[in-house]
Amino acid sequence: MDVRDHGILLHSRAMGMLDAGLTQKKVAQDLNVSISSVKRWSSLYKKGSSLVTKPRSGRPPILKRADKIVISKSLGKCRQSTRKLAQRLKNRGNPVSHMCVYRHLTESVGVRSFKRQEIPRLSQKNIQDRLNFARKHQYWTVNDWKKVLWSDESPFQLFATPNKQNNRVWAKNKQDVPSVFSVKFPAKIHVWGMMSHQALSELHIIPQGQSINSAYYINQILAKTCMEAVHRCRNNGSVLERPMLENMSEFIFMQNGAPAHTANATQKWCQDHLNAFWRKIEWPGNSPDLNPIENLWGIVKEKVNEEGQITRCEQLIETVKSAWRDISPSILENLVASMPERIRIVLERNGSYINR
Repeated sequence: MDVRDHGILLHSRAMGMLDAGLTQKKVAQDLNVSISSVKRWSSLYKKGSSLVTKPRSGRPPILKRADKIVISKSLGKCRQSTRKLAQRLKNRGNPVSHMCVYRHLTESVGVRSFKRQEIPRLSQKNIQDRLNFARKHQYWTVNDWKKVLWSDESPFQLFATPNKQNNRVWAKNKQDVPSVFSVKFPAKIHVWGMMSHQALSELHIIPQGQSINSAYYINQILAKTCMEAVHRCRNNGSVLERPMLENMSEFIFMQNGAPAHTANATQKWCQDHLNAFWRKIEWPGNSPDLNPIENLWGIVKEKVNEEGQITRCEQLIETVKSAWRDISPSILENLVASMPERIRIVLERNGSYINR
């Protein structure tokens, strides 16, 4: 029997059941069809329209409803590539391509794949310290957070390549795609910087081969680069010239738990020379998500990557300095303004990472 013949028989049976006094819900249950279909047939029947299913034009959909359910259940789970999903559908009797799955996910569902971020594992002590810090500062306003001077070190690498997922070239043949060179053990530079809601310190470039012990950290970074920024007097200028805060008598210096930062000599120097600072027992370990300067380093690295592969340390240093110098005050303002929300999420997640 033709599908259309089967359809008209089903429709006619449904109309007969309705004429006999059955409800639309009962008809749908008895015929194992949706109630919306019964309502549509009933409406056509009352208008005197044909109940014959019209032939569909175009190619029938490749993914069936059951296939879409299988794909939807993969959302948010790990190791769910489009190729694995296509293979799973093939095992279920529908051999589709991975590109078909990709189009469904991106165009119909509206999602895209992300690389999982690697973050340090939190110990129970880390979690408790993060909770203690969040509870202590849960009622701080944005104006309170504006008093903090955030500091950190960060590495930058020669021959750095962009994210492989984004570094794609559209071409007819693979031979038309230019190669990108890589180096097994590329040289790196390490820099130290400090930010507030309105200004930046100068970058301190750590010489290659120099270990950051407490003596170097105190004499070369804190006593020079940090204090130069703290003692600025100009009322305006660029982010590298203006005062770090409107009222420098209120600043709180922040540094993470690196050994050079928590050394007794460093803690003593900070106590003697700084207005206020968070001691090593106050800042929670393994908490880069609570330090907005970490996001600033990410912005700087994106700007550096836009310059293409850099092959000389001198060029890399100048590019990093230029990207640092070009940071807009609005970025600094927004990063610091995010602190109350960061604290709220840490409390909500019982000390876990913000972006877990």
